[in-house]
Amino acid sequence: MLELTQLLYFHTFTPMTFVESFLELLAVSPLWGVYLLCAVFGGTLILFQMFLMMFGIGGADEASDFGDATDHSPADIFKVLSFRTITAGIAFFGLGGLAGLTGETSQLVSFFIAVISGLISIYAVYYLYAAVARLKDDGTLSVKTLVGSTGSVYVRIPSAKSGNGKVLVSQQGRTVEYEAMTAGEELKSGTPIVVVAVVSTTIVEVAVLGAATESK
Repeated sequence: MLELTQLLYFHTFTPMTFVESFLELLAVSPLWGVYLLCAVFGGTLILFQMFLMMFGIGGADEASDFGDATDHSPADIFKVLSFRTITAGIAFFGLGGLAGLTGETSQLVSFFIAVISGLISIYAVYYLYAAVARLKDDGTLSVKTLVGSTGSVYVRIPSAKSGNGKVLVSQQGRTVEYEAMTAGEELKSGTPIVVVAVVSTTIVEVAVLGAATESK
């Protein structure tokens, strides 16, 4: 029996001879055609998803699809299935099978390689996106819990929101630096402050710690 790769090498590549070679490969091993179809189909979908993500499309459901990986055991295969994980599974099922057939393995062994490759890719993609979703959730939580955090002025803050300075804030067990503004008088370096509002992910509004406490 001719090896699959030899059938390609024996022909000069023109569109017609390529089709003939492909049909000969299918005649030798129909399973080869299944693997190739899966690899091409799955790979095309992955590239299409990456193209959409470059333009900010299709990422809104990440948190709902992948947001809580800790609730699932490895046996809960149906709970980790999504469009992204299935696409990866199809692509790597095909690639794993093709890799198995090009080696010195039987079709049965190549099928097991394909299945294992597909399952590994499904879980790998699932946990990868779950980790990304958790990072986003942690960032959102950090912003929400920032108000009320205390710290001190690091770089002088101009009065009446006329400019930004910098503060060091104690947040979730860490000291974090933010740009800061204040609605009151100028705050000099070393002044104890409290965060009263979040302007953006990098800028906060602060007030003198004692004054903010008394105003309440």
